[in-house]
Amino acid sequence: MDASPLDAEQFVRAFAQHGQALWVLASAWVGRGEAADLVQETARIAWERRASFVLGTDLRAWLAQIARHVGANWRRRLRPEPRAHEHLPERAVAASIQPVWPFDADRLGLSDELTNALGSVAEVARACLLLQVVMGLSFAEIGAMLGIPENTAASHARRTRLLLREALQPHSLGRAPAPEMP
Repeated sequence: MDASPLDAEQFVRAFAQHGQALWVLASAWVGRGEAADLVQETARIAWERRASFVLGTDLRAWLAQIARHVGANWRRRLRPEPRAHEHLPERAVAASIQPVWPFDADRLGLSDELTNALGSVAEVARACLLLQVVMGLSFAEIGAMLGIPENTAASHARRTRLLLREALQPHSLGRAPAPEMP
């Protein structure tokens, strides 16, 4: 298989076919509010690097790899400096920490509990769950997109579901369970 540049038509078709999955992956990395910008940046970089694509390999996985690298750089730029809170009391530091995965929970109608639970999940695990639930991708497809084994993708999705289920249980939210109706 030779590296061969994608022509403009192939490139446009690839983004039309895989754009939504790339957006879900991007939202897992940087949040819904920044996902469209990350996908656009991915498209720009992929266009510039299209000569490095090897025809006959998985185009979606190649695009996803670019999106993951762009997302990782994006996240690093958004992280506060490590010493930004050293002079604050510990209580103020805890109050200033934002969820890892920022998005507009109010607009989506998501509870604060679900928002915080999703925000506490690692990016790859969150991406596995979202690509499976939102996009309906198989674990083989998710594994190819993320460059991980199929079983690892399945494990991430399963564990993330269990973590979310546990995090959303009434006892873990500091509330008493609702009384059962007779």
